[in-house]
Amino acid sequence: MREFAAGHGCGVREIPQGSIVRLRFPYERGRRNPLTEVLRRYGVWGQRCDVKCLPDVRFSRDFWLGCLSGLIDTDGCVRERVNTRGTVHGSLEFATVSPRLAAQVSNALLCLGVANRTRVVMRKGGGGRLLNGYPIVSQRPLNIVEVSRATAPVRLAGLLDLRIDYKACRLQRISCSVGHVAPARSEMHGYDEAVALDRVKSIVPGGIKPVYGFVARPSGLCMVNGLVTGSL
Repeated sequence: MREFAAGHGCGVREIPQGSIVRLRFPYERGRRNPLTEVLRRYGVWGQRCDVKCLPDVRFSRDFWLGCLSGLIDTDGCVRERVNTRGTVHGSLEFATVSPRLAAQVSNALLCLGVANRTRVVMRKGGGGRLLNGYPIVSQRPLNIVEVSRATAPVRLAGLLDLRIDYKACRLQRISCSVGHVAPARSEMHGYDEAVALDRVKSIVPGGIKPVYGFVARPSGLCMVNGLVTGSL
């Protein structure tokens, strides 16, 4: 950050311990901070925490990889657990109070072939804080996107570029520990890189028509109009 500041004429302010470095872009006449200008153009500047989201734009795969890496670096965690039998389990979580942002992160992971689940945690208690003289008794629900299936963290380890050292090292350890686990074949969990997962947006009635069933073995999956589907 210091090198970046020196190259772009930015002001630098550090705390005495040197663990936090703040940059201030030079304000030229008629021109604003270039970073906030980009955020304003995409309509994501100044959003409340509970409604913040990414713009509805067809971003590239590289953008999503960088975006997910940054979100996990800042508001995510990498968990490593060992059960009583000595088996290592790992997971990645991203937490936000914005349901829209959580859904976008979940969908982006699915499109990268990474199975995940989203859960909502209701938080209570305001830690003794007051609002207009009244105690805060509840907080916004926390939306958590969790990647926990054995093959999913392994796939993420090869996709993300985490900048927080302890998170990156922990993810690599998990990847090495569970890399031998065979992917599940009973459901579509992103075990094939050629398969991209996505969510159904809407279902409309098609009327009453004759239908035919079939069985595809051993996977139970087949291609219909270019889409992977399950047999009936």
